[in-house]
Amino acid sequence: MNQVPRVRERCGARAFGPGLLALLSTGWILGVSMAFGATPEIRAARSVHLGWDGPEGRGFYLEMTVRQSTRGSYFMACGWNTGYFGIQELSSATNRVVLFSVWDPTRGDDPNAVPEDQRVQVWHSDPDVRIRRFGGEGTGAQCMWPYAWETGRTYRFFVRAEPSEDWTTYAAYFWLAERKQWKHLASFRTRTGGQWLRGYYSFVEDFRRDGRSVHEFRRAEFANVWILDADSRWHAVTRARFTASDAPWESRDNIGGGTVANGFFLETGGEDRAHPPLGSILTGSAETNQPPADLEPLLGLRSFNTPLLDLAPRADLQVVVDREPGQYLGHPSTCLLEDGRTILCVYPKGHGRGAIVYKRSEDGGRTWSQRLATPSSWATSLETPTLHRVVDAGGRRRVLLWSGLYPARLAVSEDDGRSWSELRPAGDWGGIVVMSSVVALRERPGHCLAMFHDDGRFFQAEPQRHSPAVMTLYQTFSRDGGLTWSRPQPVYSDTAIHLCEPGLVRSPDGTTLAALLRENRRVRLSHVMFSSDEGRSWSVPRELPRELTGDRHVAVYAPDGRLFVSFRDMAPGSPTHGDWVGWVGTWEDLVHGRPGQYRVRLLDNRSGHDCGYAGVVCLPEGTIVATSYGHWVEGQSPFIVTVRFNLSELDRLARKGPWGVQPVDPSHLLR
Repeated sequence: MNQVPRVRERCGARAFGPGLLALLSTGWILGVSMAFGATPEIRAARSVHLGWDGPEGRGFYLEMTVRQSTRGSYFMACGWNTGYFGIQELSSATNRVVLFSVWDPTRGDDPNAVPEDQRVQVWHSDPDVRIRRFGGEGTGAQCMWPYAWETGRTYRFFVRAEPSEDWTTYAAYFWLAERKQWKHLASFRTRTGGQWLRGYYSFVEDFRRDGRSVHEFRRAEFANVWILDADSRWHAVTRARFTASDAPWESRDNIGGGTVANGFFLETGGEDRAHPPLGSILTGSAETNQPPADLEPLLGLRSFNTPLLDLAPRADLQVVVDREPGQYLGHPSTCLLEDGRTILCVYPKGHGRGAIVYKRSEDGGRTWSQRLATPSSWATSLETPTLHRVVDAGGRRRVLLWSGLYPARLAVSEDDGRSWSELRPAGDWGGIVVMSSVVALRERPGHCLAMFHDDGRFFQAEPQRHSPAVMTLYQTFSRDGGLTWSRPQPVYSDTAIHLCEPGLVRSPDGTTLAALLRENRRVRLSHVMFSSDEGRSWSVPRELPRELTGDRHVAVYAPDGRLFVSFRDMAPGSPTHGDWVGWVGTWEDLVHGRPGQYRVRLLDNRSGHDCGYAGVVCLPEGTIVATSYGHWVEGQSPFIVTVRFNLSELDRLARKGPWGVQPVDPSHLLR
């Protein structure tokens, strides 16, 4: 049997401040008693606590009903060794809040004295809450939400913990019965040494402390208490230790605690009365309810090891490139010309196939042309078209348009996209998403490397089907500025994992290529492989961090040397799963498998995971112009939107918030 925690107050918790309880040692929450030379004036009703008997866990669920409240009362539902979560009545019955707080790992009371790398980090903030740092009784971060909770009504609380290396992320959810949904108030990340939840407790506290509050009665009941352990097994909590504060300014015997028909209760204030001995073990009914089924969607969520920033609500960053009611428009590709402002864009009228639509922006993606005339053969495209800038040995610039499947076909523009050739076969071969990437090689002007993939169906005229299916990465070379291409050679084949859609990016010093790879069997994370000899050989693919897991990676460098990578989010447990997202980090992060600096949601996709193939360019002054398709408005066919932003905007968002996934109203996209 787990030891039932013994809870003692460190010193009374302030309004808005976490200050009750403090440190965990060997499974017991310990406190610091206060001593005075003279008997102090009694100013507050005594704080009372329940220390819950439960294993270390990843989740803590509890239902609480406040039966009677008064000004300056805190009814704390879910507490553990590094934080707590409950409801408060502040100055009146009409001034009530929900409060969630997590401590820094340091000692001291000055929040400004805590080193930046030791402070609680904000990983998510609901738009309705206020986030701030606190001090005075320990330091940390807190979230406050004004909410008119009612006495006599049962409220549901859930805290989820996710350790990662030296940190733990704690997420607080409050059930909104009127909306029948969980409200994710905040997620705080703090250094814990990678601990799970432990040292569970609840309390009732008088933080008004004006003398009169001693005589005012407060009572709360606690029921249906559950711990989700580290192996995701639920444990009903039916035992608790009853304790009370030993603060000298608090009353002594006007307290109570015990069991009721369906749980436990705590009360304080008013007249003195009989109560269980402090330290008593209270045992409730073994006949508990089950953990609510509506918790299930929360249990599969996993936070990232980088802040998640959300640009999807930012209508000011979004430009509609093309929308046609009832017509699927998908999978754009873009190309930036050397003037630093002209962007070419192509996309199919259909899902990965269909007539190619062509547009042009001459102001860095702020506005887009009407649909431009295209060669007749472009109407016969069977795959996602892609655009690539190449330069031949004589310095002649070309734009290539590829259209895949068998045979892979190629169109060329010699005048920066003003006119185009018809599509023609590049050879007696084909593939899927030809070409995912094209890069210039360093060894000779006009030499290029291109990569794509195939599963045996389209590489040659007669489909080659295998059981189990084999996915093969291919590469091909051009020596004449993209006009002709060698017969593709396999780079990597596998049946266990299906690596595809290689997104190539070169190291800042130019010596190494990286291929970022989608994993299409959905059994592993995305992968990366490296070449230090211009594609003549490649390293064995290895997994990327979960932060970079998705489909159709497209990478650009910002002027400050950071990388931005766009992709469709397919990371397991991601709160933005299926959305169009991006990653900010460095080349060294890719090499060393680090999670990077930020994860960014660009747009909210409203249908499955059908979005995120994107064209991405970076303008000379640092504006990233990302263009993708998706189901951006509920019930509407997919259409094309550009998002324009600068990494400095993400830096500001990371400092000031809001953090995490935010509500999105996409109605402006239909205007």
